[in-house]
Amino acid sequence: MRIVQLSDTHLSHIGGVTSENFTKLVEYVNEVLKPDLVINTGDLVILSPDSDADRETARLAHEGFSAPVRILPGNHDVGMPGEHAWMGLVTTSERVSNYKKTFGTDRFLELPNSTWAIIGLNSEVFSSDLPEESEQWEWLEEVAAQVQGRCVAFFLHRPFWSPMPGFTEHALAIEEADRDRLLKIFSNSRVKLVGSGHLHRFMQGQEGETLTVSAPSTAFIVLGGTLGINQLGLVEYRIDGEEIRAYFRTIPSLVEGEPHELAAFSETMAEIQAKAS
Repeated sequence: MRIVQLSDTHLSHIGGVTSENFTKLVEYVNEVLKPDLVINTGDLVILSPDSDADRETARLAHEGFSAPVRILPGNHDVGMPGEHAWMGLVTTSERVSNYKKTFGTDRFLELPNSTWAIIGLNSEVFSSDLPEESEQWEWLEEVAAQVQGRCVAFFLHRPFWSPMPGFTEHALAIEEADRDRLLKIFSNSRVKLVGSGHLHRFMQGQEGETLTVSAPSTAFIVLGGTLGINQLGLVEYRIDGEEIRAYFRTIPSLVEGEPHELAAFSETMAEIQAKAS
């Protein structure tokens, strides 16, 4: 089985480089990789979780894939929980509801065979104290009972483990308490993969028998830091029996740029700042 993970696509109804890159990426995935499943781990829209036009643009863009597509929210799609939310854009029930109206759901379960369970999560409701958080925990309990004994691959926007040991800023990963609760719920399964986005770079690691993978962005790179591969691209996973391997795939035709160089980024930032002032 082949799975393609893309992330941090940052699409806008204004168009521009991020949309052009996405069109090239769809063509590459359809014609070269030909996966069984495509998963986007969030930050679908350029910046604001309150733009109906950006969400609809992102939804329509994903219709170009030949393979089935599963789409998960990032902090720019529904907000981020807690006091460290970027620009004060916190997760709210209204934002989650608007996301679901566009994309249908914010989580998923795929059972491709008798060995594997592919589970997609909304990382931005963890530690939010919203009704949607309780609903997701209840759903996870049900899913864990259903898939016990299987190999499990989790996909979500923010990673389980922070890429910077000792760095406690929760914006880089979900809270430790949420991660530990998840792993306890699925203790009767083998968690073989956690695939995330958010960091705009490709990284691989290992936590026990769990492969951890951070997918790069398809939109723009984030300058600074030396961790991982700081290039645009995506991740291809190959599942063979109980084994799963991850491969960074770059697409030479993608155009790299800095966020402030993008018209859609600047325009949306100005709107967010105006509302915050």
